[in-house]
Amino acid sequence: MKPRVLLIVLLLLAPLNPSIAATPPKAGATCSKAGITKNYNGKKYTCIKSSQKLVWNKGVVIKVVASTPTPTPTPTPTPTPTPTPSPTPTSTPTSTPVPTIVAAPTPSTSFAPWSVDINSKTLSDQAQRNFIKWAQSKATLTRNHTQIIQPNANLFRISLLKKVDEKFSTLFNENLPQNTLTVIGFDEDWTVEQLRKYGWQTNKCNEQYGTGLALCLNLAGQQGYVITTETNYDPSHPGGDGAALLAHEFFHIVQSRLLKSTSGFPTKDGQSAGANGIPAWFLEGTAGFVGFSVASFALDSSYWEGRARMLSYAPPVESTNRNSIWDYEIRTCCGNDTPTYPYVIGQVATEYIVASIGFQAILDIWTDYEKTKNFERSFERITGISKEIFYEKFDEMRTKVGLPAITWKLDGLINKRITG
Repeated sequence: MKPRVLLIVLLLLAPLNPSIAATPPKAGATCSKAGITKNYNGKKYTCIKSSQKLVWNKGVVIKVVASTPTPTPTPTPTPTPTPTPSPTPTSTPTSTPVPTIVAAPTPSTSFAPWSVDINSKTLSDQAQRNFIKWAQSKATLTRNHTQIIQPNANLFRISLLKKVDEKFSTLFNENLPQNTLTVIGFDEDWTVEQLRKYGWQTNKCNEQYGTGLALCLNLAGQQGYVITTETNYDPSHPGGDGAALLAHEFFHIVQSRLLKSTSGFPTKDGQSAGANGIPAWFLEGTAGFVGFSVASFALDSSYWEGRARMLSYAPPVESTNRNSIWDYEIRTCCGNDTPTYPYVIGQVATEYIVASIGFQAILDIWTDYEKTKNFERSFERITGISKEIFYEKFDEMRTKVGLPAITWKLDGLINKRITG
């Protein structure tokens, strides 16, 4: 559903508090409950918390858009097999078969957009249904992408990365730079040599990811993977083979492309200069959701089957995932070992957005930010709700969808347990 259409639906379904029904809303005037809305003189007003008080916001102009039913796609009964890896290197852009159509998950219960009365299965299934619907609409026979694969005895692991690489470059073809490149090698020197032929002046590719897998990445459109050991595929342990990582890192290239930047991301840092930047949870959480979704889609497996393990990839410290989503807007220190590790919270928050208004909204927020340079403004323009209300809803339903309760809070850049 398009965001503007969603706004109309929410307005029609929003409950009206009878105690305030007769009083027209006015910006700054007192209201009774955070999150309630009211239409008046062509605007939608929302009750928000400001300086410990509940007041009406400035209101948003209601744009009336005719609602068009979205047809339900029919899954293709026979998937197209993915070719096995080439035994010799190739640098010729390849054509990709029509992506395998995977049936969307059967819902455990019905899902209402932005509902807080949900569970993990309901949220996960709806998010995947909406992602698969988007993916089915992106099927194409061509892609501007090159794979170079070194002869390698670890054929199964190569095949996993190759399938995900082909699926991702097909689905996101229109959002990627021209002539993107993935090099999958056995020898680091050989891998670096291929990357340098395509203009990336790197001298090493030894950032270790896991057992038998090293990588080198940039935002210009090139990736290198060095595979030195074989692995088994385990759908309940996604990410261990590196396939989901490949899609995760390529989505960072998509993010950069949508921002029209190759120099990094304007992220929030806790300082006034970064106040309008992109929250760390949105940067990493959207990439995490895409990585695991594309991998499960490409490998004909179940996102839900591996979801519990996905949410376990976090530093094993007492405070992990126990802050309000507000605190995951920034990384406080230490790279991925930051106390506010943004990946898990961000992935679940992305599920909530995708389940409520579809996957295209994620891309639209990035595109709109390139114009507004203000995350809060772009988030509300695309989703139809303010960031503050989204955070309130997320923190209210978090324990129902696989996250622990809030027991920690940032004090400046120091994470402290909440007492009392």
